[in-house]
Amino acid sequence: MTVLDVVSPRETRPTIRLPLLVGARRGWFSVLDAASGLDRPLIGVTDWDPTRPPDRHHLVLVTTPRPSGEELVAALAAASQADAAAVVVREAELGIPASPGVPVIAVDERVGWDEIRTLVRSLLSGTRFGARGTNPTAGGLFDLAESAALALDGAVVLTDAAFRVLAFGYRGPADGLTSETILARRVPAVVRERLARVRGVASLDVPGAGPRWAAPVDVGKMVGGYVVFAPGPDTPEFAPRMLSDVAAAAAAWFIDEPTGRADEDAIRAELLRGLLTGSGSLEALTERLGTSGHWCLVALGSHADAPAVTPDVESGLARCARMLDPGAATAIVGDLVFVLFPSMPGSGPADFAERLRRRASASAGVPMVACVGRPCATGDEVRAERGPLRHAVSVLVRRPLPATAELAKLRPHVLIAELACLAGEHPGLLTGALDVLRRDGSPRGVDYLDTLRTWFDAGGDATRAAAALQVHRNTFRYRLQRIETLCAVDLDDPVQRFTLELQTRLLALRDGW
Repeated sequence: MTVLDVVSPRETRPTIRLPLLVGARRGWFSVLDAASGLDRPLIGVTDWDPTRPPDRHHLVLVTTPRPSGEELVAALAAASQADAAAVVVREAELGIPASPGVPVIAVDERVGWDEIRTLVRSLLSGTRFGARGTNPTAGGLFDLAESAALALDGAVVLTDAAFRVLAFGYRGPADGLTSETILARRVPAVVRERLARVRGVASLDVPGAGPRWAAPVDVGKMVGGYVVFAPGPDTPEFAPRMLSDVAAAAAAWFIDEPTGRADEDAIRAELLRGLLTGSGSLEALTERLGTSGHWCLVALGSHADAPAVTPDVESGLARCARMLDPGAATAIVGDLVFVLFPSMPGSGPADFAERLRRRASASAGVPMVACVGRPCATGDEVRAERGPLRHAVSVLVRRPLPATAELAKLRPHVLIAELACLAGEHPGLLTGALDVLRRDGSPRGVDYLDTLRTWFDAGGDATRAAAALQVHRNTFRYRLQRIETLCAVDLDDPVQRFTLELQTRLLALRDGW
């Protein structure tokens, strides 16, 4: 994969008028002071920085939480002097001085600054393709793909983050791989593997197919989808720059409306919480989601000593899930995040869970682990997954690195975790031969417990266990003999050996060693 240079010295700056931005999203913006008028050119977006003046014709974002009156006056004065397009503040940050000299626009508190930056860049890039719509639709996305294909003289496919085809356009006959992508409505696996590594405009080397270029559709700090371009016989020199513009223009289709969307996520969350806790039904949730069939439940939790997720991040995590699958529902129950999404064939659920884990980690700001269950057809089956998934997450958080796993592959570990919980309620289950080692406060007791666990992990192979502990085989065998003597056990007896191994693993899980 080769990253391509998209900078052109002859590039001209696209320009839109300020009213196009103000009307681009229902409920986002309200004009607090139009100053000398809103019909002003807009060529970019920048954050207010008191140490340097803003750029001319740029939208200036006052991102400082609760700026003081003096800070606001300074920002407005600098923006007016620089002939900025407008200044954007939070709706709660009123108290605008009289005659600010530059339009002042309030933004809804549910709209992120990254979303505003993405919208501005999307509208600017869209001007290269004649896009002037203020409320992007699926039809508009097809118009964008077709315009890009015409300009680039090739085939252009736009996908979401789950590699599902959203729109496409082509000039001339499409090659075999492009036709397969369009007909299947999903990017083939051989291309998906390469797309997942794309960070900018890049060329893709696909075995058995012609050249491919790709660009991620960046929505703030996350990837909302991808643009894949299959060039024709004569690829223009400006193709990398235009592909970057297509990706920027497409970003508007991945930005949510703040009004209604947050309410919808909250409704889905309550329905999913009800389903998991027994007070709701799968039918009520699926009717809301507008889909039916089989469902998969994934649980996510904070890794190791990272702070547990809190309810205030639920909406952000719900958005992460919806960007991967619009039919997903997200709810925080206790200290875990649960996401229910339509099942897909093959490795689809595991791939979804891994992409979700990465996005959720970035959104919540903490490393997370994830475990996905089997496809479920009824509410009872979904509820039955909650407990095992919780135990599976407890296993994953103790591992050295955050990861994603399938519940089916963790079943033995989940069983041990469930037994450890049972032993916590009945401490007598852990008493017995190991007591003498547990009560030994010297390093010897810990070493002997570690010796036992390593021997069990090695399937009773002393040579492998000695290598794992980096001691001589004879030293390891001597330790086993000492354990038999101190604990009064016979490791050759299958029942004693099984009981000792079970207690060792339960203690290791409970005590974290």
